[in-house]
Amino acid sequence: MEKQKNGAMEKGHIHPRGYWTLERVIEESQKYQKKGDFKRHSPSAYAIACRKGLISSMIWLKDDLHKKRGPRKVHKYTKEKIEGIVKHHNCTTYTDLRRVNDYAYKIAKVNNWLKELGLIEKKHEDGYWTEDRVWLVARQYTNKNDFSKHESVAYKWASYYGLLEKMDWMRSPTYDERRENHDSEVYAFIDKENRVVYVGLSIDSNVRKKNHKYDKKSAVKKYRWKQTPIFLILKKNLTIDESAYWEDYYKEKYRNEGYKVLNVARTGLGSSSIGGISKWSSREDVFKESHNYRSRSEFKKQAGGAYHHALSNGWLDEMHWLQRPKREIKWTYERVVEESRKYQYKGDFHKGSPSAYQVASEKGWLKAMTWFKEKRKPNNFWTKERVFKESRKYSNKKEFEKNAKTAYWWATREGWLKQMTWLKPLPLGPISIWTREKIIEESKKYTSRKEFAVNSPTAYQHAIEDKSIFHEMPWLAEKIKPNGWWNDKARVMEEGKKYKTRTEFAQGSYTAWKKAKQNGWIEEMTWFNKHSH
Repeated sequence: MEKQKNGAMEKGHIHPRGYWTLERVIEESQKYQKKGDFKRHSPSAYAIACRKGLISSMIWLKDDLHKKRGPRKVHKYTKEKIEGIVKHHNCTTYTDLRRVNDYAYKIAKVNNWLKELGLIEKKHEDGYWTEDRVWLVARQYTNKNDFSKHESVAYKWASYYGLLEKMDWMRSPTYDERRENHDSEVYAFIDKENRVVYVGLSIDSNVRKKNHKYDKKSAVKKYRWKQTPIFLILKKNLTIDESAYWEDYYKEKYRNEGYKVLNVARTGLGSSSIGGISKWSSREDVFKESHNYRSRSEFKKQAGGAYHHALSNGWLDEMHWLQRPKREIKWTYERVVEESRKYQYKGDFHKGSPSAYQVASEKGWLKAMTWFKEKRKPNNFWTKERVFKESRKYSNKKEFEKNAKTAYWWATREGWLKQMTWLKPLPLGPISIWTREKIIEESKKYTSRKEFAVNSPTAYQHAIEDKSIFHEMPWLAEKIKPNGWWNDKARVMEEGKKYKTRTEFAQGSYTAWKKAKQNGWIEEMTWFNKHSH
């Protein structure tokens, strides 16, 4: 323990460049018993040990990853072992086992042991999650993160009912103060030539811009722009409520001008999302916090929120009291060029020799390194001939999609997949009882796909993995209502009488419920009032 304390004391010290020789790294690692402690108390030495491949030879460092991620391979959970866990903790439902040991639950689920272990799948009846019951469950938690983690179903219903914003006890004590102190902005990603736009609002547009650039779930990231969109600030220095109004205003303005609007979520007062509100509400607060630290790394580790706020706004260079280790003059032009010629791609150069790459980038030498190959395919590379040639390397669509995503995307877009007869249907696997013949036999019990999915979900799930199987099931009718079917008030009223509550109506016949709500007919369905809360 004394050695670890000493290591922790040395953690804040800034060593000169070149201090961590291999001998010193090994000597430092011997102060610790676990990899986690080594990484926590001496991150620079740990990083060098990993990069140089020394970490695997440091047998005195225990791993203990199995405590978090499940047992080691030699100690796999057998059915008997999981049965012992169930008995020891008196588990009666799937949820009980999952809460006690999530890893054991997953193993039992994959091997279809849950029912054999005597566990029951406890499901709530329709209409169980009323607003009152959701509210009661939510009162057990002090923040949304715990509520979402431990009661995911109740959390989803709270979101559906619009209750999350009303749960003020889950907010930070300084939330309202932060809300008032923040200025908000309305921004847009716009391609004027092709008339495509996304409108948003944020209290920190620099951070939000980066999120849209890298987050795969972002509408801006997912859309295949024909040319790079321009980022514009449409309105500045707004209150949060004002920015919600102007976001909706500009979204409708662009839509009326014939633009394709990428926004999916609702906008306007009471609807727009601003994301989390940082407690670092001003430049003064961030600078005041930074004075508590001696280096950028210490600032980042101890006050990550303030650090990232300073980084995104370009304030770090003004914080001269935060020391940054001086780099010895090592990488001359000749040495950088010599080092770079070891690699074929810029990315490999960056990973293999980050310090040399950094110097080359800062000095503008990368442009002269013409020997680097381009990993990306040139524009219009994927012609029909090339796509077909690439597809012949694979035996099924799943394999094609996994290994050649762009070629697969073009094949899907242009409708070429049907012509690729060499891509065979996926096998259902030796473990599954649902062979192709059994799935077809099971489907004969039903008259529609929906009925098949509801009453035999496992067989249906296997069927949709290879949609071609549905061609052999002509008895499964697609029960699709013709256009305008639910514009008839009498039909909607008749459909509504099949349900006891509005929630059941919405879940059982969504389109009819939506029409009833849009046209005000829902208020005439007085039989719901007896059951609704």
